[in-house]
Parts: sequence; C-alpha cells; structure tokens
Amino acid sequence: MENEHYKVRSFLQNIAACGAAKAIATLEPKSDQLTQRQAYAFLRKRDKEFGGQIEHGEAWLKRKVQDGSLKVRRKGTKANSPLIYSKAEILQALAVEDALREDIFKGTNL
Repeated sequence: MENEHYKVRSFLQNIAACGAAKAIATLEPKSDQLTQRQAYAFLRKRDKEFGGQIEHGEAWLKRKVQDGSLKVRRKGTKANSPLIYSKAEILQALAVEDALREDIFKGTNL
C-alpha cells in the first residue's frame, strides 16, 4: 500500500509542476523557452535531482519530438536558427512517461 501512496504522491507532484510551468509560460513566455543545449542541461539537472542517474538526454528528447510528444520550433527562419523547446511541454512529457512507467492508471478506463 505504501508504494501506491508514493506513486500517487509522485504523480500529483509532477502534475503540480506542469501546472506551475504552464502558468509561468503564460505569464512570461520567454522564461519557458529553452534552446536545445539548455533543454539537455535542464533534463540532466532534473535527472540528477530525482534519482542521480541520467535517463533523459539527447536521444530521449529527439524520440519525444519524433513521436509528437514535444514540439520544437525554430527561433528564426534560417536553417541554422536555434531550436526552441518549451519547458512546460518537457515537464508534461516527463510526467506522462512516469505515470505510464509506474502504471498509475491501472484498473481505470484511461
């Protein structure tokens, strides 16, 4: 039972972080924008904070863009313009991945 409590608490913390990031993105859109290098650093820092092992890196980010979980935008019109990621979208993708891995919706219709 304790493991279930941990799963639900972790899920709710992830959802709260997503909500806060979305609110900040709405109020200050520039603070939500990460370049590709900043996105890698953000994921690395987050992984070190929550477990110590780096699980989400360059390959994870590219895979999420390919499967449509994340949208990447160019800052300019040129081919070498920096790629921009949304911090809120990255947190949402992480929350979904954690919820599916922890099987948080087991026994529901979701």
